[in-house]
Amino acid sequence: MGDKENCEQPARHKTHMCKLKKDGRMEEFERHGAKPIVYCNKCKVQADDPLVVCNPRSLKVTR
Repeated sequence: MGDKENCEQPARHKTHMCKLKKDGRMEEFERHGAKPIVYCNKCKVQADDPLVVCNPRSLKVTR
């Protein structure tokens, strides 16, 4: 089963963090994780934009 098959937005998959990491594009990967607001329910990576993960879910904020 390919990466895109579990992705909610397969047309955008080439810019998703799991693909960036797989392709060795670590500078872009790290930039999207600097101030996370969501995480990917598939690979559990945290991101600053729901458009850069396959299956975005909000991070729970604790105060």
